[in-house]
Formats: sequence, C-alpha cells, structure tokens
Amino acid sequence: MGRICLVVTNGCAPDPRVERHARWLVELGHDVTIFAWDREHTLDVKSERNGYIIQRIRTGKATLSASIVRQKKRFLRSLKGQYDLIIYNDSDSIATKNLHSRFSVLDLHDIAHAWPLMQKTTLLRRIVSFRMEKLLRKNGSRFDGFLTSSPGLANYFEKDFQFKPTVVLNVRNASPLPRPMTKTIGFFGRIRDYEAMISLVECSQRTGFHPIVAGDGPCVNQLLKRYPLLDYRGSFDDAQLVELMAEIDVMFAMYDVKKENIRHGALPVKMFDAAAFGRPSVTSAHVPMGDFCLENKLGAVASFGDRDSISTAIKEAYEMDVLSIHSEEDEREKFVTLVQSILDTE
Repeated sequence: MGRICLVVTNGCAPDPRVERHARWLVELGHDVTIFAWDREHTLDVKSERNGYIIQRIRTGKATLSASIVRQKKRFLRSLKGQYDLIIYNDSDSIATKNLHSRFSVLDLHDIAHAWPLMQKTTLLRRIVSFRMEKLLRKNGSRFDGFLTSSPGLANYFEKDFQFKPTVVLNVRNASPLPRPMTKTIGFFGRIRDYEAMISLVECSQRTGFHPIVAGDGPCVNQLLKRYPLLDYRGSFDDAQLVELMAEIDVMFAMYDVKKENIRHGALPVKMFDAAAFGRPSVTSAHVPMGDFCLENKLGAVASFGDRDSISTAIKEAYEMDVLSIHSEEDEREKFVTLVQSILDTE
C-alpha cells in the first residue's frame, strides 16, 4: 500500500478529525504520518497511536500575530519527504515547499481564512485573512480532491471557490456513558473564541454549574489570566477525552454567529463527540449548527452573547437525554471512496 502524510497546523493534541482519518488509512494498510506544529513546545515530539505516527515540529515560539504567521511558514517549509498522497488539513497548511507527492487532497474542515478575524478585526489580521483566501484560490487547481465537514461548508466552497468537496461529518460511533448528574459542563477542543469562553464561565456561575475546560488554542493564556481558578485540564488525547466526558453532563459548543465560518455552516466536533457519549450540547441559535442540533435532538440552542438565553439553554440541556443517530461507518465509506478513487488513478 502507499505512504501517506497528513499536515495540520495545530499540535494534534488532539485533532479528532485528522486522527480519525489517519486511523481509517491505517486500516486500509497504508503507512501514515501526521505532521503537526507544536507552537508552544509543550507536546511530545513523536507519538504513536492506532498504527500511525504523529511527528510534531517545533519552531521558534511566537505570541504576536506577525510572528505566529512567520513561525507557521517555518513549520510548513521544514517538512520534507516523498509520499504517495498528502492530505492537507485546512487551507492554512498548503504552503509546503519540500513535501512531494503524486496526489494531494485538501480537507477544508473550516473556513481557515476566517480564523484571523475571530479574536480581533485589526488591519494586520484583515491582511492575513485576505492573503490566506488568495492563496487558497490560487492553489485550488493543484488538488485531486476536496473534503469538508458539513453540507453548509460544501455549499460555500462550491459557490465561492468552485470546489466540489465530499462531506465527511465529524462523527464517531456511539459509546454512551452514564451521566454523573453533578451539574458539570465541559468545553473540550480548540480555545479560540474568547467571548464564547467568557459566556461559558459566567453562565456556569449563574446556573450553579461547574465548568471544565480542556484543549489548546490562542485564547488559553488570556482566559486563565481572567479566571485563574478555572478548572483547566490542558491538552488531551482520545483516551483522555473519554475520561473528560465521564465527568460532565452537558457540552458547551457555542460560537459567535457573526463569524464567517459559523454563518456558512461549520458544525462543532465537540457536539458530535458529546452525542456519541450521550451528552447534550448547548450551541448557537440562528445558524446551521443550531438548526442541526435541534433537527437531530442533540441539545439546546441559545442566542450568542445573551446570558439569560444561554443560562436557560444550559438548564434545558441538563434535563435532556441524547442518542447519537450518526455512524462513523457511513462517513468512513465516503472518505475511503474518495481516497481510493484518487490512488487508483493511473
């Protein structure tokens, strides 16, 4: 079988979607490596899981927006090797110079060029966002296939970029756990929406819930500075996610509805993970993620930024029972079909 690498510009600590795809590729008999960026120099340089390797690359530490952009470029340009297939995860990962392959796939988990504007809308961040979008438009024709994580995002990329992605939802097979019923709410994942995290803490205080936060991301230090007593667990892997899920009753999965990726249909991984473990979620109303949540009875929705609405939704979700109706196997089949059709091309 083939040598395949996946490129991601986070620490993969964890990145459930990337690791799920790596596992599926290993199950097909491929030799699989994930290249990840350890921006904070805090993660294991090399990890082996489920037959694949995560190789984490460290560059200089970066804090300001401009230096983060430079260090990300250094990370991407440091990657070397010859592969049968490269899967780039999000469009901010595509600027590699020394990785070579017969075929390549771009997995558009999200609208990456919207990320720089999630925390602040400064001139520098607008420039970074514009350049990321321009790079994506310029390089689209080089890929042999596209993936994305929701029907809404598929529509966006087809309409605005003329890409035709295969939709692979971020679902895992159901593994329901008993709920502790201790009024505990969790947020497990990338911590990049600061206002959402403030809502989590303040609405937890209002409703008598205990918040647990785990994951990495650009807002961690800012969040802990504001709430030094927050129950923050740091980065986690898939095994630790199971332990974290066992502690909570409700998952917090709210995002700012004004952000481009949210408006166009991004669906939270944590909402799917929570459902798989039998946990209801609280997510944002008036956008596709909220509609999806209600249609599939995965939790309650609230108006972003409205503390009364969010507090009510947390209490509603606490009283709900959730059963995941999605199967990993359906998504695996779509993913494998795309990859095999590309690798079988002569």
